[in-house]
Amino acid sequence: MRYIHLATIGQRPQAITVALDNLRLRYAYEQIGLLHTDSVRSGIAESLRELRAELARAYPELPVRLHEVRALDGSPLLDIEDESAAEAYFYGVLDALLHYKQSGYNVHLMIAGGRKAMSVYAVYAASLLLDEHDAVWTVLTPQDIIQRGAWHVSPVERERIQVTLMPFLPSRFAPTTLEALTRDDIIEYLKRRLNRKEMLLSRLTDTQRRVANVLALHDDYSNAQIADLLSLSERTVQRHLQDIYERMRDIFDFGDRIGDPRLALIKIMKGWE
Repeated sequence: MRYIHLATIGQRPQAITVALDNLRLRYAYEQIGLLHTDSVRSGIAESLRELRAELARAYPELPVRLHEVRALDGSPLLDIEDESAAEAYFYGVLDALLHYKQSGYNVHLMIAGGRKAMSVYAVYAASLLLDEHDAVWTVLTPQDIIQRGAWHVSPVERERIQVTLMPFLPSRFAPTTLEALTRDDIIEYLKRRLNRKEMLLSRLTDTQRRVANVLALHDDYSNAQIADLLSLSERTVQRHLQDIYERMRDIFDFGDRIGDPRLALIKIMKGWE
C-alpha cells in the first residue's frame, strides 16, 4: 500500500514531527504533504519555514509537497476570519485529499495544528473522501514536552505521547467513481445530501416525484384520491409509494428503522423535522 502523510500546520509545528516519528514505526510513508495558509504573511509563516527545514534534515528520503490554501478569489489566505475564508479552507483540504486519493494513495491526515475551525473543516472533508483504508490522526503531547519545543523525543518519552485516531464517517463514494470526480461534482453531491428532499427526489422517477409531491400537498389524501388526481390506478399509486419507501430505506442512515414511511415521506417533502 502507498501512504501519504498529510498534515495541517499551526503555531506548534513540532507536533507534526513528533507524531511522524511515532507513525513511521508502523507505516512506510512515501511522501509528506503540508496544508497551510499564506507562507509569507500568515501566522504560520515562520512555523512553516522551520518545519520544512526540519523535515529536510530529519527525513531527507521523503519528498515534501506544499498545499497552500488560497482565498476564493485566488488571493493569499491569512486566516479563517469569515464564512468565505472558511469555505476556501474547506475547498483547499478537499482538493488535496482528492488529489492523493485519485493518485492511488492511502491518506493519513494529521490534524496537528491550526484553529479549531480548520480542524473541523479538515475532518469534514475527510468524511467525504477518505475510506476505511485511510486514517485521521491527532497527537496529544504532555505539557513539559510542548514547552521544550522539541522536534523529536527519546524512545522513553515517545511512550508518553499519544497519537490518536479520530473517528470519521468513511466516504460513500465507490473507488472507481471517486477517480473521475471533480471538486464541483463533490460540492453538488454535498448540497443534495444537505437537503433530504432533493436527495430523495434525485433518486425517483418522474411519476414517483409526482406522487410524492401530491402527497406533500394533500397529506390527508388516500391512495385512491391521489390516483384520481394523477389519473392513475390506485394499485399503481400504491406500487410507486412502496418503491419510494424502499428508496428512503436505502438512502437515509438507519432507513431500515423508519417506523411510518408515509409520515416520514410527508415530513421530508414538507421540510419538517
